[in-house]
Amino acid sequence: MLNPRIPAFLTILALACGCARAQSAAEAFQKAPAGVEDALRERVTAFFALHKEGKFRQAEAMVCEDSKDTYYDADKRRWTSVEIIRVTFEKDYQEAKVLVALGTEMSQRGTRVPAIFPFNSIWKVQGGQWCHYLPPPNKGETVTPFGMMKQTEGAAGQTSIPPMPASAQAAAAQILSSIRFSKRELKVKGYEPSSDEIEIFNGLPGTLQLAVYGAGRPGLNWHLTSGVLKTGERSMLKLTYTPPDKSPKSGMEIKLVLEPLGVEVPISIVFDIPESVKQQLPPAIRP
Repeated sequence: MLNPRIPAFLTILALACGCARAQSAAEAFQKAPAGVEDALRERVTAFFALHKEGKFRQAEAMVCEDSKDTYYDADKRRWTSVEIIRVTFEKDYQEAKVLVALGTEMSQRGTRVPAIFPFNSIWKVQGGQWCHYLPPPNKGETVTPFGMMKQTEGAAGQTSIPPMPASAQAAAAQILSSIRFSKRELKVKGYEPSSDEIEIFNGLPGTLQLAVYGAGRPGLNWHLTSGVLKTGERSMLKLTYTPPDKSPKSGMEIKLVLEPLGVEVPISIVFDIPESVKQQLPPAIRP
């Protein structure tokens, strides 16, 4: 279940309407009354702990009454790890969005590798307790562990995302131009320890939250110096690599998630080869 929320471009359009909306988003981070956030975090942790154990039927008891049919029909996954990243309260602390980092595995060239996915789960207070809310899917949509997906016309079992309208694309481009990156590629050596970094600048009139996920690789580590940026602040995405051997490595990609925009920015990782080897390659394919 990843990001079952309104389409990213609608969130971007809302921010494009002016500073007042951006400021109201920042106001959502006000401190909750005593005990409210602790109760929510305990409930979220218990819910996903049951998913880790594959106890999906027991987890259904923590699903809102009007979401039980949706939960029953949804695909489910046993997560390998769960970490609460951020809690955002709404509607007088009767509703909340909880961003969690869910551990799983991906198949890469026939090998299972660890990966982390951010999921912005929705929670509501019903009967005096927090419950997990799943928006009902529209006709032709399916609830999956990675969000609400539309079925492709005439292709059973396949999914597609509708194209973004031109007006929304323009608004999205305008908003995203306020977020600057020093570069979009990280380059490290595939034959000896090295590091690289990217600077992210928040020029939006509101708070920006950052998260990074992607398939793992032995010896490869990344981290953000700050996961929350106010207007005018900067963060560094730092990458270090200690290769297990000196063999050539294929490039890969990680995702930088920008909230509350709901946007994922791909960051390429290139593994350089020794200069002596590079000179033996045709110029067109040298890294």
